[in-house]
Amino acid sequence: MSQADPDALLQQALGLLENNDYAAALPVLDRVLKVNPKSDHALWCKGCALSALGRHAEAAAAYLECSKVAPDRAIVWFNLGNALQNMGSPAQALDCFDMATRLDADFADAWINKGRLLDDRGDPAEAVECYDKALKLAPDDVVAWSNRGNSLKALGKPKEALASYKKALKIDPNDFAALVGTADCLMALGKPAEGIKFADRGLEMNPEWTATWCNRGLMLAELGKHKEALKSLERAAELEPETPEIWNNLGEILFRLKRLEDAVERFDRALAVADDYAPAWFGKARVLFNLDRRKEATKAARRFLELAPDDPKAKAMRALLDAA
Repeated sequence: MSQADPDALLQQALGLLENNDYAAALPVLDRVLKVNPKSDHALWCKGCALSALGRHAEAAAAYLECSKVAPDRAIVWFNLGNALQNMGSPAQALDCFDMATRLDADFADAWINKGRLLDDRGDPAEAVECYDKALKLAPDDVVAWSNRGNSLKALGKPKEALASYKKALKIDPNDFAALVGTADCLMALGKPAEGIKFADRGLEMNPEWTATWCNRGLMLAELGKHKEALKSLERAAELEPETPEIWNNLGEILFRLKRLEDAVERFDRALAVADDYAPAWFGKARVLFNLDRRKEATKAARRFLELAPDDPKAKAMRALLDAA
């Protein structure tokens, strides 16, 4: 065969792609494109190979060229969106997924990816609509059910979110997002004993998931198991020492355990990360009053009121100041 025969070269490249030999496929595809620079098939394959190699900017360029040649192919816009998302360009990626769903309203994966980006942008209500459309097309898609649960949880609808997570776990009992999401919802619904079971299953799969260690600790505290709660929160602090909320929660648990000096130290750790974190000033002031360190307590209380004068706890803090 002729070495310049673009059809034969394209078949050679396809064979290499099927064998996951992406690096070897690229020069063959470039030879095809040298002969026929508007080959949408070659451009699309080049984008796929570059994406598989993690060369997302180059992949996006190939898909963009492909979209100019074949603007009505939804899969091209979908892949371009994925590449742009991997490049850290979510707004542009969202436009691409939107285009993919307009070209093909039955493209479930495009609806899911569009929903995910809407979630990231802070539009969970719109994201739910996308997941609902995806689930009409693919009712057994575990990612869509889990993501829908996440969106509903963000909307403050734990009961509805729990129903979505239940659907996801029925399809895949080991879906991590659904397990930890279920734990969060059960905690929000005042069912910590049930929530801990799901948190533990999630942490078996991913022991580095800080949020679940933290929530597990809070659920244990709700059950009065403060020593166990302390261990969970300490693990969370090991994983994310720059999160003031975790140090604050540790301070609160230590206060309940009557380890007052240790509690002050944890509140100080929270404030070392974020001096304007009002809950830690409240906790510190309360503990210092209990230690009869009035001057320090007064200073902490005033700082709390400066930061959060309308907080529900402000009345209690003013009462402590008056008593001082």
